[in-house]
Amino acid sequence: MAKKSTLNKSIIHFISPKYWLTWLAMGIAYLLSFLPWSIQKKLGETLGKAHYSLSKNRRHICNVNLRLCFPDMSDAARKKLAKAHFESMGIGVFEMFATWFQDRSKTISKVSFHDQDVIEKALAKGKGCIIIGAHFSSIDLCGTHMARYIDVHPIYKLQRNPIMNWVMERQRKNIFTKTIERRNVRGVMTSLKENKAVWYAVDQDYGRKNSVFAPFYGHQCATISHISRLAKTTKAAILLYDYGRTDKGYFLSLQELEDYPTGDEVLDATKINKLIEAQIEPKKEQYFWTHRRFKTQEIPGAPTPYDK
Repeated sequence: MAKKSTLNKSIIHFISPKYWLTWLAMGIAYLLSFLPWSIQKKLGETLGKAHYSLSKNRRHICNVNLRLCFPDMSDAARKKLAKAHFESMGIGVFEMFATWFQDRSKTISKVSFHDQDVIEKALAKGKGCIIIGAHFSSIDLCGTHMARYIDVHPIYKLQRNPIMNWVMERQRKNIFTKTIERRNVRGVMTSLKENKAVWYAVDQDYGRKNSVFAPFYGHQCATISHISRLAKTTKAAILLYDYGRTDKGYFLSLQELEDYPTGDEVLDATKINKLIEAQIEPKKEQYFWTHRRFKTQEIPGAPTPYDK
């Protein structure tokens, strides 16, 4: 199914019987979002355990990634990490429901934001800023809370399911003053010219066309090069965004990158990947290990590590 924005469509477009099961699932998600968080967290962990047991393909992708990135880790330790990852992702699903269906004030007390003055200094230059980060399982909830402090315009990727898009796009529109579909380059440029902050998650494989190859945990992977060119063209400040789940709640953190861009896209990509590795280390289980990070190979047509 083609990925298309649903922002300009009313609910009338999605009342066909073929969507009823999806709407039922959304209704259940809505009701679950009212449960005490301790119960939702347990349900998320249970969902993750079920996904680990039932999703052979995702489990395979996760295991391949962990084997590549942590070759010195024992098989038992990697299996334990994989299970913890799936549980973390399950919790992330319920955090997503909370951002869609509940007021974010319910989780304000659980969130701490470090170094938020960095954004004020960056925007004082008048060129806008580009916030870059990685995909961790709490991306939706932490992103929602970032919007409490920063007028940030997130770059998002459309989903294949039109009902998911319909709900997601509308809820994000209520949270953020502007959202930008990732193919909308003009929208990004407009936001930066207006001295706004745009937010990219830069750690996924978007193919050969818009990427350079740089090491990630010692293996070459396709890393988007668009950020280097965008920063060079616009003179926007580049901020590194870290976030995640802790024992006490959630944390958000920003730091401005110095000497970026360098003029060398491979060097820039290498720097970003190393910074993301450093973010992953203290919370390995929260990273998106079920994404095929090494899918695009440097040699066209070469087999991928995910091939069976």
